[in-house]
Amino acid sequence: MSADNPGLEIRPSDAPVGAEVFGADLSAPLSDEVFAACEAAFDRYSVLCFRGQSLTPEALLAFSRRLGEIKVNAFDQHALEGFPEVLKVSNLQDEGGRALGYADAGSHWHTDMSYTAEPPRRTLLYALEVPHDDSGEPLGPTLFASAAAAYDALDEETRERIETLQAVHRFAAKERGVKKPVAVTREQIEKNPDARHPVARPHPKTGRKALYVRKGECIGIDGMDDAEALPLIDRLSDLIVEDRFIYRHRWAVGDLLMWDNPAVQHVAIRDYEWPQRRAMWRTTVR
Repeated sequence: MSADNPGLEIRPSDAPVGAEVFGADLSAPLSDEVFAACEAAFDRYSVLCFRGQSLTPEALLAFSRRLGEIKVNAFDQHALEGFPEVLKVSNLQDEGGRALGYADAGSHWHTDMSYTAEPPRRTLLYALEVPHDDSGEPLGPTLFASAAAAYDALDEETRERIETLQAVHRFAAKERGVKKPVAVTREQIEKNPDARHPVARPHPKTGRKALYVRKGECIGIDGMDDAEALPLIDRLSDLIVEDRFIYRHRWAVGDLLMWDNPAVQHVAIRDYEWPQRRAMWRTTVR
């Protein structure tokens, strides 16, 4: 419990990131005090789960707008009807087998929209339906890796080596030797030219540095031959996702999960298949 907000409880995970929030009802505006306490927890834990929420699209958007400017996702063909800022992350299908949402969102390690010149800080994902196995255990967990803790774990020589480097991030880049499952159009590619960001990127609010690089998202490093750049990208990418830096989120209906893209990378585990149902709404906030 918080002494300043006796109805609010924040339970940290055992991982370097992640905490659960109880006592904050996001279906209505939070008080300034509760909102500030949640913001402080977000700065500290990077991933917050607000359990037991019951949200309309309007309520999700109202909370998102209080956090900042909402960014429309590049895959806006999967936007919620009547709400272009809300992305449907779902494997649901109509009677003809047509996808009713973006089923493959987050199926590889990444940080959201790093391919843009001004990447968003936050992503919010609200669970409407969660798949389960025959014993009732939830499927489809999301894993979060602390890119800040990974930076802190670097040896001094590597820190000095990457201090001024800029990585090139590409929209819909391919994992080397592996084609990603996401289909994109020529128009989407043209709307999202390559972006450059520091390999050791200071957090825009806290200033804490994190590794901001990912194989399959970054195609190179400015001023460095691929023969040197690609192994470095691989090495740093592998470090970020070591078990010691990972928080595993087990979903429940009503979870509103919010994560800090400059500080973490994530992957959605696809250990379920239709007709096991997964449906979520997502917003992205700058």
